[in-house]
Amino acid sequence: MEPLPPSWTLILASLDFAFQPIVNIHNGEYLGFECLLRGHDAAGFSSIPSLFDRAHEERLLHLVDLALREKAVSRFRSYIGHRVKKLFYNLDIRVLDAPGYSRGATRELLKAQGLSPGSFCFEVSEQQRVLSDSQGRDVLSVYRDQGFSIAIDDYGIGFSGLQRLYECETDYLKIDGFFLSDIATSSRKRLFVAHMVGLAHVLGIKVIAE
Repeated sequence: MEPLPPSWTLILASLDFAFQPIVNIHNGEYLGFECLLRGHDAAGFSSIPSLFDRAHEERLLHLVDLALREKAVSRFRSYIGHRVKKLFYNLDIRVLDAPGYSRGATRELLKAQGLSPGSFCFEVSEQQRVLSDSQGRDVLSVYRDQGFSIAIDDYGIGFSGLQRLYECETDYLKIDGFFLSDIATSSRKRLFVAHMVGLAHVLGIKVIAE
């Protein structure tokens, strides 16, 4: 992997991850953890998206993302029982078209850390329009063939809706928090969520409530 410019080395040193547990509501056990990027403000960015936008503009998105994946996986390994849990990692789909992108980097990273592809799940936000592009779908298919899991994040508020669900073979569907807040008092939200969950289960997709 090419070295990052010194400015980005300092930025990455300021970043860290928080791990949010994903819990099975039927037995209370952890399925795994979603790693959430933290420290963007200390690194000089107003938001997490602005950090990735800058990396993309400077044509360094692939290198920055790989460095973050390495940090996330290293932290994940410190958890007891990590070998039977899954790490959910948010993928900026623009990485797939970034300079220097090559297939197999994540698999090699996991191998070096003593983990298998089955312990890693790429989360792709439904808010990223480019996922509907055939190249993006093809690469996600390659990830699945390599043993990685795929999750559609922010489902219900993005661009493609049912078309996204139809086109992207996914293992997990993460329903956006908009539909879950106040669901106990909103019959309309209960109706929408019931249909989302029902369709996902018919397709063999596991559902996660954000």
